[in-house]
Amino acid sequence: MSGATLLLCHRLPFPPNKGDKIRSYALLKHLAARGPVHLACFIDDPEDLAHRDEVRRLAGGKCLFVPVGRAAKLWRALQALLSGQPITLAVFGSRLVSRWLQELFATEKIENFVVFGSAMAPYLLGDATRCSRTLFDMVDVDSDKWRQYAAASSGALRWLYAREARTLLALETKAAQAFGRTLLVSPFEARTFAALAPHSAEKIAALSNGVDLTYYSPGKLPSPFPPDAQAIVMTGRMDYRPNVDGAIWFAKQVAPLVFAKLPSAHVYFVGAHPPAALRRLQDARITVTGAVDDIRPYIQSACAVVAPLLIARGVQNKVLEAMAMTKPVVATAQATRALDVKAGVDLWIENEPARFADAVVTAIESPLRHEVMQNARTYVEQHHDWQQIFVGLDQLLERLAQSTSARDRLTERLRGVTARRFESDVSGAQA
Repeated sequence: MSGATLLLCHRLPFPPNKGDKIRSYALLKHLAARGPVHLACFIDDPEDLAHRDEVRRLAGGKCLFVPVGRAAKLWRALQALLSGQPITLAVFGSRLVSRWLQELFATEKIENFVVFGSAMAPYLLGDATRCSRTLFDMVDVDSDKWRQYAAASSGALRWLYAREARTLLALETKAAQAFGRTLLVSPFEARTFAALAPHSAEKIAALSNGVDLTYYSPGKLPSPFPPDAQAIVMTGRMDYRPNVDGAIWFAKQVAPLVFAKLPSAHVYFVGAHPPAALRRLQDARITVTGAVDDIRPYIQSACAVVAPLLIARGVQNKVLEAMAMTKPVVATAQATRALDVKAGVDLWIENEPARFADAVVTAIESPLRHEVMQNARTYVEQHHDWQQIFVGLDQLLERLAQSTSARDRLTERLRGVTARRFESDVSGAQA
């Protein structure tokens, strides 16, 4: 059974240029191959406005795009603090989306219900019939990310992050209990959340991230580096706190140790929107590129790729992409704990600065590097092929679509169950 799907996303699932959008884009493409996708999502990056028509064509169903700007986010965050809501939930609350869902349910026959991300869960939580048929792709335990932020902060920020962790966890556990199935991006994330939501443990499972193995493959791409440079590359959005913190840690504590052993080494931080704190670290041996049109040449021509994250949740796509391109990767335990990789076999894993630096030197100079590089590609092919991953998703959607009894279907038609309404809307929302 395929048919039409309702997909709720907190961000436009295109372009696939950051972790959650890589997953939501792959999900949208796959669901659209099964039938029309009715999509409601928010747009919190002005650059994404240009991609609405492309997403609409891909989805093939009715679409609602709700812009939410920085001012609206700040205002809604303040409202959340006063009301006791998670800030994440308040930012993505909209009466416009609720009304759109009412109209959609009244006019369209929908077989599959997919909620992507905790922020979108409330739109179906008030719908008793559809709840049991809903697939909740939580992706990762977002509340635990805020807990980690709190542990690494002090003062008012520590309180704010701890509050977000506590209130968001309450929403996550409520959603997992209500929805038919909850997915997370790795067995590690699934085990972590099952321990936090034991009453829903039997409905929690892992669905890994995949990699486009054709796009991210070894090949002949022009090098963006000087011919004599031993390029050490870190990729990722540089306005994301874990990436920024990891890059600064690497630049200050690891890179000098690498330079002492590799005189030709040069570090490149490649990713959009680097903050001033990172840009200030640029010198003769450290380059902060900002956004690039194609990240693959930087990966392909790197002597080593690093993922020095100190705070992390979920699967780090930057690690998988480099491994898929047969590059030697050095990462922290936090950046790899969602992967079933073996240190020293598929990549190198270290956390202490001197050991991390030694691993980078080994990844560049050791004769074993070529074996590790090939193991890396093999690992991704075996564990992170989207086509194989989505076989399990299809089976799960089939079971959920068939789970509602004839009596429940009749009750739904007679009662006209509608989605939960939010109390207020995001200013400037447009279809």
